[in-house]
Amino acid sequence: MEIVLDVFKRPFDPLYPVVCMDESPKQLIAEIELNVLSGQCLKRRIDDIAVVRREVLAWQKFRNNKSAKVNWQFTAEDARIKLSRLYPTLEG
Repeated sequence: MEIVLDVFKRPFDPLYPVVCMDESPKQLIAEIELNVLSGQCLKRRIDDIAVVRREVLAWQKFRNNKSAKVNWQFTAEDARIKLSRLYPTLEG
């Protein structure tokens, strides 16, 4: 795998533009947690914001005590294969 910072040192080439993936694993985990929160806690209409806050706090305490982990489903190499049409590789 290429060193990421070395890619950005290359001179500009319009045939091979540099695509910056601007998400850190923490951002991705936060998005996953919001999705889990929506499914486990907020899957119904709640009219009172105090109730929402109380339930989210209870869910957060439960989730943190559970020490939930993210189970990444594929490796970087698998991602390159699955996303090859979206992110072509550099040749040469």
